[in-house]
Amino acid sequence: MSTTRNFNYRARDPRGNMIAGSMPAADPHEVSRRLRAEGRTVVSVTARSGRDEDRLDSAQIRRDHGAKSIRRDDVVVFCEQMSVMLETGVPLAEALGAYCAQVRRPEQRAVFEALRADLMHGETFSTAAQRWPGVFPGIMISLLRASEASGTLGMMLGRIARYLRKERQTARQIRGAVAYPAFMVGAALVLSAFLVVVILPKFATIYAGKAAALPGPTRALLAVSEFAGTQWKWYLPLAVGAMIAAWVFARRPTGRRWIDWLRVNLPVLGRLYRKLYISRACRTMGTLLAANVSLLDIIELVRGVTNNSEFDRIWDRVERDVREGRHLSDAFVESGYIPSNVSTMITSGERSGRLAEVMDRLAEFADQELDAEVKQVTAFIEPVMIMIMGVVIGGVALALLLPIFRMGSVMAG
Repeated sequence: MSTTRNFNYRARDPRGNMIAGSMPAADPHEVSRRLRAEGRTVVSVTARSGRDEDRLDSAQIRRDHGAKSIRRDDVVVFCEQMSVMLETGVPLAEALGAYCAQVRRPEQRAVFEALRADLMHGETFSTAAQRWPGVFPGIMISLLRASEASGTLGMMLGRIARYLRKERQTARQIRGAVAYPAFMVGAALVLSAFLVVVILPKFATIYAGKAAALPGPTRALLAVSEFAGTQWKWYLPLAVGAMIAAWVFARRPTGRRWIDWLRVNLPVLGRLYRKLYISRACRTMGTLLAANVSLLDIIELVRGVTNNSEFDRIWDRVERDVREGRHLSDAFVESGYIPSNVSTMITSGERSGRLAEVMDRLAEFADQELDAEVKQVTAFIEPVMIMIMGVVIGGVALALLLPIFRMGSVMAG
């Protein structure tokens, strides 16, 4: 019975890109045979020793851990620095080595060193980066591949950095607009729970035996406090079960579609999300069209940056229209989520052959509208949330203090 060993291999895929990896096999001939069956051209096959396996496995663990610790801001800095070095004439491998030398965290440095090692083995930048989908987004891979074909890698890395930075800024705006009311609601609930669970029982001992003389709001609040303090064995499991059921429902396709529909149709936040998706779509399409990426690949990438099932229907219609030879703007005109002025400008860009430029202008326009919308929503939500907190907390405090205002009649029974 033949023993299985691990072999390192280097080969070229059907596109001619250099790839490297390892696989278990009985001998090098089996590795070559399996690679050829996958349509790859074998360059070399070498056996791995046990010490090499331990070293490579530990390196892979460090790289995987480092990949999880690399944030999108780190990718932006990486693209900016690499763009500057390449634009000033530094070779790609040397520029990547210089960047690795300045990365302080060893686990992150291991990722970029692995990227540099792949380049030194003859792989292209886009192919090497594609192995780290958790670090480098899909749009970056597509733009890198387009720039390698045109010889504009340095310029494209600068454009990628600007794109990713703007995306981060837009995401922070949306999170800020949504986080503020969520924080206010959470604070109101925590304060109300504190009053009901901690403060009210102390007042209940004072008002014991005087329930008939207490005002209606106070009696209702004391009943809520008693229920919260004595029936927690019932409502806490129900609350936990409801949260788990909501979490499971949200992860199912039906729940995701329902949440996505709410995001774009809520009275106030719906406008924010629609403008966010339009801004992302226009910016992505403009950037990719300028890099001469194929339209079908662009549609697939745009589907990922919007990440909403309601907008997925739009991209499905766009893809169908493109395959059938129709105009890109036809599906936008039929959509209920794309404003008519945006559809008109896209139609004009298609007719004039300046669609990439029009998309960039639309992205700038959508960003300006999104900024104004965030400020308007924040200005609207702030007084509303303050009023709600005042009603909730003030109502609880007033119900507690009403008997004190009528202390004489309460104590007389």
